[in-house]
Amino acid sequence: MNLLLETHGSIAHLIFDRKDSSANIFDKDTLVELNQLLDAIPKSSTLTALIVYSKKANIFIAGADLKTLSTAKKDDLNELITLGQSVFNKLENLHITTIAAIHGACVGGGYELALACDYRVASDDAATRIGLPETQLGILPAWGGSTRLPALIGLSKALPLVLSGKILKAKAAKHKGLIDDICPKEHLLEFAESFTNRPKRQLPVHLLEHNPLTVALIRKQASDSLYKKTRGLYPALNKSIDVLCDSVRVSLNESLQNEKNAIQELSTSSEAKQLMRLFFASEKAKKLKLDGPQPPTLTQCAVIGSGVMGSGISYWLATRKRSVILKDINDDALAAGMKNIEKTLHTSEKKRILTATQSRAALDRITPTTHALPLLDREIVIEAATENLALKKKIFEQLSELMSPDTILATNTSALPISELSDHISHPERLVGIHFFNPVPMMKLVEVVNTPKTSKQTLAAAILFVQQIGKLPVVVQDSPGFVVNRILVPYLIRAAQLFADGIAPEQIDNAMLNFGMPMGPLRLLDEVGLDVAHHVAQTLSHAFPDHITIPTLFDELLEQGVLGKKSGEGFYIHNQGATQPNPNIQPGSSPSLSSQEIQDQLVILMSREAARCLDENIAESAADIDFAMVMGTGYAPFRGGPLRHATDTQILDRNFY
Repeated sequence: MNLLLETHGSIAHLIFDRKDSSANIFDKDTLVELNQLLDAIPKSSTLTALIVYSKKANIFIAGADLKTLSTAKKDDLNELITLGQSVFNKLENLHITTIAAIHGACVGGGYELALACDYRVASDDAATRIGLPETQLGILPAWGGSTRLPALIGLSKALPLVLSGKILKAKAAKHKGLIDDICPKEHLLEFAESFTNRPKRQLPVHLLEHNPLTVALIRKQASDSLYKKTRGLYPALNKSIDVLCDSVRVSLNESLQNEKNAIQELSTSSEAKQLMRLFFASEKAKKLKLDGPQPPTLTQCAVIGSGVMGSGISYWLATRKRSVILKDINDDALAAGMKNIEKTLHTSEKKRILTATQSRAALDRITPTTHALPLLDREIVIEAATENLALKKKIFEQLSELMSPDTILATNTSALPISELSDHISHPERLVGIHFFNPVPMMKLVEVVNTPKTSKQTLAAAILFVQQIGKLPVVVQDSPGFVVNRILVPYLIRAAQLFADGIAPEQIDNAMLNFGMPMGPLRLLDEVGLDVAHHVAQTLSHAFPDHITIPTLFDELLEQGVLGKKSGEGFYIHNQGATQPNPNIQPGSSPSLSSQEIQDQLVILMSREAARCLDENIAESAADIDFAMVMGTGYAPFRGGPLRHATDTQILDRNFY
């Protein structure tokens, strides 16, 4: 049994508690069971209300069983969608008042069930997350979510939530109208009971917003905005616009049929298959663990270096309730780092990511210092200083004397060989790479870098640490550039060479935007900084001189002080958010290439370098490499990654899966 129906006087409790599982999910058996229990409710004349809730610690209902959904044949999928729609219609049509009491994850099919209830209340606990993320999987909400959400909050509010697939905290969900109210977790059932005397809900009538002219305008604006962002490369987003916009002008049954038709079409697309693979890879990273005893939880941290990366890491750790000593060599650098942290905290408050209380508490957890404080109580120290190997060796020599022998020493280097630091510390088995990506608050991936001397215990502790602070680890072996930069840099270098050969920057960048990259390579070079990119490229060029050569263009630009966005100009002129090609640096005069030819040259470089990483055992599998590239660089997610793309297109005449 996955559900239980209890009666408490005139109020029924419908309790989700999936057997032998930490999560509640919807599969065919659960839907059949729910259908049977709902059939029993009208037979009782004494019932006036139904409260739906979960017994799981941090899950309300986590949606449909994606393993079944991703492999279902056409007829099986049709049966599953039809059954889900029928059961949720039955819940909606109960003659008694229905309340969803939400604690924990309430996403996808879980929130679609909640939408079929009259009222929705939720705990204000951090575990509570609410939303419809289906478009991130290449599909759309098809158990009524694409129909009921616009009816509840209006098309203009519902459309961005479905298109983005955002999962909201309870407070933000209430602000958007997804739920009616919030309360402390311990009072959730009592609070839900206060809604049982309310009548069946009458949905608001959005007369102005849902008239044909307004809907046509919303559809056009959404479609135009979407194309600018995605170049039409994500079918689920375009289909969602159609289904949601049509939902406000047709009957419930017609709209549900539109949902069903759309998900049947989308679920068989290559885009959906790749996005679901990415989801499963993310889930794997969240649960990754090495054999052996459970490593300790690390809460006492130190970060060495308060620059962009050091301050970003400190912000992230402090907001994850870690105590942080932030150290730098002078007051000015430290003040700049703390200012950056405070700015990020303020932005998080404005975006409702953090409350003012949480923000202040995070700031209180950070102790800035320029002094050589004893760090014996620190369980992990993360070095985030400038990318200079000699400097890092000196820092680690000093840290080795200040640390407990059990302290984990981690470096955030993005490309330098970590093993060379081993000889400069006592107990080199405690050395590990923990490579965050910039900007730290936005990028989920962390490369956990294993060296020949890193102990299994240290590696296991580093993996758990990354997971517990809400990041996704991928384990890589120590090699210049690791995986992400090793693959990315040849692509960026070749893009710069294409410019030097005579291809306009907009043409190069547009070609890769049309491929599905989130940013063109020359624009990315400007954002990273040409000096930073050149430094990383030098490291890789020295390590792999046979196939990585830096164009002379970099030296010429750096001599002129052209550093990218930080200096105001690079391949583009950067002026208060506006960008245009830099007229001060002209491309060469070689014949132009087509967009496809540019893509072919740049994409194959990433796939070739990814294949070398796999052959050299830098990562455990092709799937790990693809996951790292999608999460670390935004490599077109719907293409699956450089090795999946190479397998599907045979551009390397080789299969990696």
